[in-house]
Amino acid sequence: RVAAERVINEGEASVSRLQRRLQVGHARAGKLMDSLEALGVVGPHTGSKPREVLVAIDELPNIFGK
Repeated sequence: RVAAERVINEGEASVSRLQRRLQVGHARAGKLMDSLEALGVVGPHTGSKPREVLVAIDELPNIFGK
């Protein structure tokens, strides 16, 4: 959920940005990004561009509960 909040607040998502913001390795950030895509929080990978954020912060309880 923290990763989702970060990308929504920043307006775009990338693996490298998650690495820096959450202080995790490349593999972990990649897995988080894959999970966010599977949940419909971010759009698909589009080359070197950041991924599009598809949900608003107020929609997170619908995705994660509570």
